[in-house]
Amino acid sequence: MLIQLARQRGFCYGVKRAVDMALSNIDPLKGTCTLGPIIHNPQMVNHLSERGIKVADQLTDVSEGVVIFRSHGVGPEIYRQAREKSLQVVDATCPHVKKAQLTAHKLMTDGYQVILAGERNHPEVQSIYQWTEQKAIIVGTPEEAMQLSFFAKIGVVAQTTFSGAMFQKIVDILKSKCNELQIDRTICTATDERQQAAVELARQVEVMIVVGGKNSANTARLAVLCSEAGAGVFHVETAAELEPSWFEGVHSVGITAGASTPEWLIEEVYRKMQEFDQTLNSEVNTLETGSIVKGKVVGIRKDEIFVDIGYKAEGVIPLTELAYPVPEQAADVVAEGQTIDVYVLDADSAEGAVKLSKVKADKIVAWDKLEQALEEKSILPVQVVEAVKGGLAVSVFGIRGFIPASQVELRFVEDLAPYAGQTIDVVPIEIDRTKQRVVLSRKVHLLEQVRQAEERVYAALKPGQTVKGIVSRLAKFGAFVDIGGVDGLIHISDLSWQRVASPEEVVNVGDEVEVVVLKVDPQAKRISLSLKETRRDPWLDEIDQFKVDAVVPGKVSKTARFGAFVELKPGIEGLIPLSELAERHVANAEEVVKAGQPVNVKILSIDKAAKRISLSLVKAQQEAERKEYQGFLDNQRSLGVTLGDKFAHLFKEGD
Repeated sequence: MLIQLARQRGFCYGVKRAVDMALSNIDPLKGTCTLGPIIHNPQMVNHLSERGIKVADQLTDVSEGVVIFRSHGVGPEIYRQAREKSLQVVDATCPHVKKAQLTAHKLMTDGYQVILAGERNHPEVQSIYQWTEQKAIIVGTPEEAMQLSFFAKIGVVAQTTFSGAMFQKIVDILKSKCNELQIDRTICTATDERQQAAVELARQVEVMIVVGGKNSANTARLAVLCSEAGAGVFHVETAAELEPSWFEGVHSVGITAGASTPEWLIEEVYRKMQEFDQTLNSEVNTLETGSIVKGKVVGIRKDEIFVDIGYKAEGVIPLTELAYPVPEQAADVVAEGQTIDVYVLDADSAEGAVKLSKVKADKIVAWDKLEQALEEKSILPVQVVEAVKGGLAVSVFGIRGFIPASQVELRFVEDLAPYAGQTIDVVPIEIDRTKQRVVLSRKVHLLEQVRQAEERVYAALKPGQTVKGIVSRLAKFGAFVDIGGVDGLIHISDLSWQRVASPEEVVNVGDEVEVVVLKVDPQAKRISLSLKETRRDPWLDEIDQFKVDAVVPGKVSKTARFGAFVELKPGIEGLIPLSELAERHVANAEEVVKAGQPVNVKILSIDKAAKRISLSLVKAQQEAERKEYQGFLDNQRSLGVTLGDKFAHLFKEGD
């Protein structure tokens, strides 16, 4: 077996620098700790712990000594807190991460909306986010980029270990989301080099071993890229996880490692692979009756099949041991070249061939799989056989199982007949091999899907964001909208800029709508949405028709204890306070006006921000009287006669 190492692998410059700095700053008296794991590799963290370098989850856990800021970096607030506590700080932030932090900070101070391309919960991404005063928007996929609103200026930076191809896709979308785009591709070249080297090797070998922490983002990315390149992939943290069965019949294997993987771990894996190779080359297969082995179907007849189990003789499985119920012909169950589990009935048959059973192997393997699935809470696909009293009878790995009616859906379903024949996903909740009892639940699986959907949605949503959803149900107080598996509420007051008596006036169940996120409360599991905020308030367009001091016609829409509301036109209302209804004291608006009554009113003020119009009935009437009086005076002047002329005789001297 050919074993090859990727030309670029393991520690990058930033990680090696961080580890070296940690080992050079051990304080045996006051203690040394890292703020969070220095790198995403538990073996390296344990290695440092053995040398006296502990891990503190929070700065409040550190009272004295040396605190090492890990390669992922921290926000400016952590630096301030460390100074206040008089701690000796060793800043092991990767220089590439530091560049991304400072770039993001400068873009923010220069007035750009910072878009941070990366994995939302990654500690490096969170540290860069803190350097933008938490004003950056984190985007992990092109789909998330499509959901962004329009901004005048966008500045984009990236997590140093982010996929270069994914970054470019996001940038292409952002070009249509702004007038000005500033791009700073802060992806580390070491990340690109390791990914390219891993892909090149994966294209040449049958199996790739990716070594690194299971919670390391760049290591996980390597595994994905190797798989996409066509190789079989196994992700391990240590050599102890390697299984000899992975390499049976394999002629070429490649080994790569993430940037947080030390060289000594890679060497351990390489040596273990060499041991496997020697074992596989020298091993002589032996068989024991009652054992289960894997074999490849090499021949099929109507009533039996032949299986290569790597033994000196081929195995044979008669039709009766092939499947239950017994099939009409073997070809209905297996295909030539297929790999199957078989149970050894007789390793030393007098006829020469090894007698095997697929039925017995399937049953034993099935129980093993079920017990493992119960322990790991794994999801299992099952075939619903029929609806029975109290639930559903299903087939799982060829074994009969049962789903209680209460565990079929999130809510109780009375008629279970439609489920017959369906394939559904479940999780085991009780497995008893001795009693041959298998109890499964679809409800547990559905609840987990809901929980995961909630986590994704709550993590992605931000106030002010525009999203699409489907109206799921209506209530008197508003409409619920499904946005990615989680319901948000559009309160009736946020459905339309106009007054709405019922949600049905605006939306129906099943409608696809675009809404603006008003508030997100993960603790209370509440999302407030607005439909009206997706369009401009028509009030702002209509109000420009009205001017302060103008007298305009209207209709009293309703009265209140503090005055009367007047509709100037549909959607535009103003208030006449009690003091502006009449020249005399008024205790109730209905002493002067009634709902539906047409009136002329004078506009006293318009407050666009508060959407309030103050009106006066008294001043409108005074205005009308003044115009009438002025008209009379103008008419007298046109006749050449004034009041002075008319009554001058009353003021003659001597009278």
